[in-house]
Amino acid sequence: MSYKERTPVENNSSLDEIDLSKIFISIGRGIVRFFKSIFRFFFLYLDTLISKTKIILALVLAGIILGIAYFYAFKPFYESRMTLNSAYYRGEFLDNSIQNLNRLCSENNYRVLANLLKIEPEKAKTLRKIQVEQIISPNMQMLIDLYKSTKGNQRRIDSLILNHSDSTFQIMVQVYDTTTLVGLDTILVNYIKNNKFVNKRIAIERKNLLNRKAKLIRESKNLDTLKSYMAKSYLPQGPGKTGTNVTLNDKQSNPIDVYREDFRLYDLQLQIDRLLFINSEIEIIDRFITFGKPASGTIEKNAVKGALIGLLAGLLYVFYIILREGLRRFRLIIDED
Repeated sequence: MSYKERTPVENNSSLDEIDLSKIFISIGRGIVRFFKSIFRFFFLYLDTLISKTKIILALVLAGIILGIAYFYAFKPFYESRMTLNSAYYRGEFLDNSIQNLNRLCSENNYRVLANLLKIEPEKAKTLRKIQVEQIISPNMQMLIDLYKSTKGNQRRIDSLILNHSDSTFQIMVQVYDTTTLVGLDTILVNYIKNNKFVNKRIAIERKNLLNRKAKLIRESKNLDTLKSYMAKSYLPQGPGKTGTNVTLNDKQSNPIDVYREDFRLYDLQLQIDRLLFINSEIEIIDRFITFGKPASGTIEKNAVKGALIGLLAGLLYVFYIILREGLRRFRLIIDED
């Protein structure tokens, strides 16, 4: 009785072992077939590539010719960048002003462009593109990267970019003639400064600076009077008396604090004088630099790009031939069935 009961269990365990071995064998055969098919396709592709060498070389040569033709068919253009700082402009105002110029360039509306920039129409025709981008300070970039590393902070990132107070910008221009870059930085700055909104802000800011400077001068004069009284207090006023403190309305004043305040007011006056002197509503940090090599690429670069495109076209052609032959054989198999 016990033998009959154990026999089915032993048979089931042996069947399970046989089934698992078959599964592992099937997996191994599948992996082998997969790698064999990869190697078969690789050697088939290599063989087809060798057999079509002449066609591929012809495509590469055609790409070189087209690259050289592109260089002579289109005018080469040169690119340069100018960095400036503005105490009054913010991103949206400067971006709108430059976008209007760039749109006129793309529309070939050189008459209006020359009128806005106050330059000759011939010089305006050499302008290809004008763009502006705001330079984010390293500290601001670090905050943005920090928020990017955490999910759900997209609103904070947008708020930082929208409300950050960085006022450094970079203007990129593309020109067909490098002589156009001479004086172009001053021309663009004058165009930006002619904005009525900015002019009002500049006038208000300069008036506020002048009023603040006048107030600082008055306060400095009052401190000079106070310092003279303090100096007199150090002189002996009677037998056995020497002054070390000044008493004003029964309150003692520390001479060191008074002199420190005088130096602080003096520093503020220097800062205001600096702002008024350098006229820093728009300050050029780096001017346009003329580069010898065009940004559109030299004839050698265009030839290399054309050769690479021709080579890519040849490789895709070989792949198309293999795919077409495979589909043809697949149709024959279906027809035979």
